[in-house]
Amino acid sequence: MSEFKYKFESILRIKNILEKKVLKEIAEINFEINKAEELKKNLIKKLKDLNETASKGKIKALEYKSVKAHCNLIEKEIEEAERKILDLMNKKKMKQEELKERTKERRILEKLKEKKYEEYIVESNRTELKQLDEIAINNFNRK
Repeated sequence: MSEFKYKFESILRIKNILEKKVLKEIAEINFEINKAEELKKNLIKKLKDLNETASKGKIKALEYKSVKAHCNLIEKEIEEAERKILDLMNKKKMKQEELKERTKERRILEKLKEKKYEEYIVESNRTELKQLDEIAINNFNRK
């Protein structure tokens, strides 16, 4: 009997590629999230340092006003970083749902492949047994 060939092998290969692509996209999103969180952490530290500087020593009113304006700017940057993190988290959640779906599709095709392979083995054994029976009958008839 011929070699086992799964008729949906190319589709299974594509499903694997798509699943790996989504995994890569999730990894990229995680990298972006880490970058945004690091930026936020640095901005918070910078804001804390500025506030300590402003409250520590005696500074002129103009300098104080300048420091407060800079603090407001940093607070806006922190809010922007938080929005970016939230957006990335939502994007990650969507990609995880997509990954779940892709994995499910791939598993279905793999289970079908296993089932078809088992059917192939049974059919192959049946054919081989039939051939052996014919050989045995022919040998018996020759005697």
